[in-house]
Amino acid sequence: MDYSLAPRAKGPVSWLETLVVTGLFIGLGLWLIPEDPLQMHAAFAWPVLAPLLAGVRYGFARGLLSASLLVMTLFILRAAGLAAYEQIEPSFIVGLLLCGMLVGEVHDLWQQRLQRLQRANDYSRSRLDEFTCAHQILRVSHDLLEQRVAGSDQSLRSALLGLREKLRVMPGEGDALTLLAGPILALLGQYGSLRVAGLYRVDEQRTTVQPDALATIGAMEALDTDDGLIRLCLERGELISVRQELIDSGGLAQIYSLQACVPLIDAEGHLLAVLAIRQMPFFAFQERTLSLLALLAGHIADLLRGDRHVLQSVDADAHHFSRQLKRCLSDNQQHGLNACLFGLEMTRANDRLVRLLERHQRGLDVQLLVPNGRGNPVLLMLLPLTDRTGATGYLTRIGVLLHEEFGVESDLASLGVQVLACNLEPADDCAGLRHFLFDECGLNDQQVDV
Repeated sequence: MDYSLAPRAKGPVSWLETLVVTGLFIGLGLWLIPEDPLQMHAAFAWPVLAPLLAGVRYGFARGLLSASLLVMTLFILRAAGLAAYEQIEPSFIVGLLLCGMLVGEVHDLWQQRLQRLQRANDYSRSRLDEFTCAHQILRVSHDLLEQRVAGSDQSLRSALLGLREKLRVMPGEGDALTLLAGPILALLGQYGSLRVAGLYRVDEQRTTVQPDALATIGAMEALDTDDGLIRLCLERGELISVRQELIDSGGLAQIYSLQACVPLIDAEGHLLAVLAIRQMPFFAFQERTLSLLALLAGHIADLLRGDRHVLQSVDADAHHFSRQLKRCLSDNQQHGLNACLFGLEMTRANDRLVRLLERHQRGLDVQLLVPNGRGNPVLLMLLPLTDRTGATGYLTRIGVLLHEEFGVESDLASLGVQVLACNLEPADDCAGLRHFLFDECGLNDQQVDV
């Protein structure tokens, strides 16, 4: 970009302009002062402005050309017999040449600096344009994501609760897996961004997968029940993906028609169905997404086997609590998800407190009231998907409820309740949980099976 006040000519035009300006000064000198056209003997030699203007405007070469033309004119006039130029001052010739060259050199120097600054400015401008475009794309993407999140009020906890409610209102004689195959696959497809997938039932012997799909997403073709990923999934009872298979085999053992297989297996190891994934986005095909699908599938399997049939048994509450505790242990060991277990040992019977805690039980939380070896009732409260911070917030919430129900001065200690807590974290093992249940809470393995 040219920031000069007057646009400069380029190429041959600049040379022509130099010749015209120099010739104009010579012509004016011959017309106005014919006895000394170049004003060599005057107080100031005005023709020196020609090489100055040419050097300032176009640089060293044009300035030198203009000065050389003036010197050449000086010698031509001397040869023509002009009396004023019989004796030529060498300083005049040197001064003309130096004016043209020095001014032209300064012009070239600053022109190079301007070009470097211009290149830096162009680079900064291009980077700014790229940054602006990226910012706009990110802003639009963020707005779309915000609209998607705002339009969906379904979290992982609420999704499982919604599936549980659908299971509870189903007719008793219907097959839960068949009737809820569509909602189950839709839930898994939402959290896994699945494009082409199908849900298939597994026989009771866990040896084969039925070829007829219970539900599908996208254009799911006929399933090859002898696919290597399906066989590995049935053998291991865990999520199998092409990536994991390549790692285990050390290379590309064979070509698979599926990308991943996710088993619907409950906490006790019963395999109900297999989610066969044929296509999913590249950005979603990662360990975190696959682990989330395995986690969801495990909870869904627990719901399918537990909610409708466990309630019919005599020790339904204890059995259901044990199943959920095993599920939390499995999530903790396989996926690194925290959970919290509270034991409220009541040294004084307080049915009012028990009813209060039951009324304000959260959706996925599980409670079990059992007597311990010390003769005191213990209310076990299992909080799945809850870390230490969430557990602290839950105790604070209980404190607020006690203030509203029993008075401002009331708390668990004043009501004769001893709070025992156990946080299930990835680094823990079952030994710590057994110590908490059997030693601290005073229970036995007939009451809670771990």
